[in-house]
Amino acid sequence: MNKAIVIYFSQSGNTKKIAEAIHKGIESALGNCELSRLKDISARELIPYDIIGLGYPAWSSKEPPNVRTFISQMVSLEGKHVFAFSTHGALPSGLVSSIAPLVRQKGMKMVGFRDWYGGVTMPHIPKPYMTDGHPDEIDLKEAEGFGTQISELSQRIYRGESHLLPVFTEKSDHKLHGQHVKMPADLAEARRLTKLSMKINQEKCTRCNLCVDNCPVNAIDFTVSPPIFKTDLCVPCWYCEQICPTGAIEVDYELYARFHDKYNVIELNATLETAEAEGRFRRLVSFQDIKLDAHWYKQSKHPRLLVP
Repeated sequence: MNKAIVIYFSQSGNTKKIAEAIHKGIESALGNCELSRLKDISARELIPYDIIGLGYPAWSSKEPPNVRTFISQMVSLEGKHVFAFSTHGALPSGLVSSIAPLVRQKGMKMVGFRDWYGGVTMPHIPKPYMTDGHPDEIDLKEAEGFGTQISELSQRIYRGESHLLPVFTEKSDHKLHGQHVKMPADLAEARRLTKLSMKINQEKCTRCNLCVDNCPVNAIDFTVSPPIFKTDLCVPCWYCEQICPTGAIEVDYELYARFHDKYNVIELNATLETAEAEGRFRRLVSFQDIKLDAHWYKQSKHPRLLVP
């Protein structure tokens, strides 16, 4: 019997839901499977496992930096089986070709990959958003089935049916997700300027350390006064601002939100229309119901998100 574990990194809770469903599917197939948040396990603890699942949200069409760091810290896991899964908003392309080489460098065989759409709660995004409502019960049932299928596939490959091992390349991305859409230069610059606007209001800050404990790239320094953001490390994901219970982390989102609205209309909705026509996306929110001036940061109060 193969020993399995599903490891996930989740901020909004989307990836956690998918991870729990996959875990359920693996347990039904193998009789046992462990489930762990990324930050609760060391990369060096994976030697006993035969099947390793890695789940994460898509950031700029690839795995987040802390997931890459986790993989880099693994010891050689020659011959072990790994599968990856991801949640994302309107733009999933690039996920397979990004993760596959990283796990191969550790000697692992990538036996599967799946992705699911998920609702988006980034501060500069209008709410409701085009992918809101996902993952729903249909998605979770698919994820459970994927867990069962990947378990059975892994067992057959371990028994010697090596011809069943999938091959993942850049062409896999195009087949799964369609053409990649590149972030426009003006939007990238607006994002950079928004990151530079981040600051900590010391009068509001209670030093609860939620932001420090949950920063995926360790970009917040509380050892100095006033505390600072290490802009060379910051992604940014805006998670610290969203989970701050007092609103002590202040960000000027206006410029980024304004530029991103144009991106939503011109590029991202067109991408979803193509995915919908090809059967890769089920639209649960009509584009006509989206108001581009109704950004999440204007509608929500702190904390905007709770740590899952």
